[in-house]
Amino acid sequence: MNLGPNRPLCQIDECRAERRLGAVSTTNLFVEPVAVMRLILAQTPRFNSYVEGVKWLLRELPHGDVLVLPEYWIGTAPMDGEEFRRYVEALAEVAAALGGVVVGGAVAVERGGEVKNICPVVGREGLLTWGEKIFPSAATGERGWVSRGSRLALFGAAGWSVGCLVCVDLLYPELARRLALSGAEVIVNPASVSADRRGLWASLGVVRAFENSVYVAAALGTGYGYVDGRRAEGGSYVATPNGLLTEFGSEPGVYAADLDREEVAYARRRRRYLEDAASMPEVHLNTYGI
Repeated sequence: MNLGPNRPLCQIDECRAERRLGAVSTTNLFVEPVAVMRLILAQTPRFNSYVEGVKWLLRELPHGDVLVLPEYWIGTAPMDGEEFRRYVEALAEVAAALGGVVVGGAVAVERGGEVKNICPVVGREGLLTWGEKIFPSAATGERGWVSRGSRLALFGAAGWSVGCLVCVDLLYPELARRLALSGAEVIVNPASVSADRRGLWASLGVVRAFENSVYVAAALGTGYGYVDGRRAEGGSYVATPNGLLTEFGSEPGVYAADLDREEVAYARRRRRYLEDAASMPEVHLNTYGI
């Protein structure tokens, strides 16, 4: 797989296989829609600093509408407010080179005496909005030093509505449904996932995409280890609203996918899952023996 000037670009072929067989933070959602969004996923190694990481990105980066970085792609040490401000400034430079919006992974930020896992959404003009990891991981011990979040990011890019769920928040269907019912057409997932969970993570993305009639795109880190010895070996992907999956392997690189709005419209016309969820009746339990 080539990096550098010949970096890998993988365009999703939306073949419509099924058709052949038969509190949310928001910004700039009301923009004239376009049919295709170019989404860029960065599958990065873990850098020692954002300065090093941004230099790598600027060497690799194609033009696109949205760039998604992995969780903890520049390490797990918490930033203070000033360092976070400089980080956002660096991402604004990346956004200008991209010609779009950067989802700045998810980074630990100390605020008001507690640490939150923050997902900044950055344009060339600076911070547009941000989300937080609602449920820090219990399995990895993250919950011992990162506090629960309370805000999800939902933002507009190229006339599309994009929501963000950080890493294990994708495992909570209520959060994905909240974004979808609030208008999200794409859910991005900056994540750090061990190699033994790659198959699970891809399956999870397919399910979340299908049940919410959205695209789900995960940007995963690669080439580093967890404290318990497990390895992170990439596995970034895009899952379509109609059950298709494109995976991007293990190598570091930036990967592009053209998302087709008609895929979202078709899924919503055909299945009506979100209409049903929005009009959910009161459901009672008939119980026996419990």
